[in-house]
Amino acid sequence: MQSEQKFYRCLVSDASSRALLKIRDILSDETLSDESCFARIEAIVSLLEELGISCGGRHDFG
Repeated sequence: MQSEQKFYRCLVSDASSRALLKIRDILSDETLSDESCFARIEAIVSLLEELGISCGGRHDFG
């Protein structure tokens, strides 16, 4: 049982790390102009929603 819990903790930690790295990559994308800042925020919100993390109705870009 303890081994299984350790496995899941590592799995969650790995997924969190990958999400943070993707967010960092989105924010550090120098190909986007300042006017494209909205696109950065949208990309981050989309990533969070893709991971199953709701950002609420105020971020409905559709």
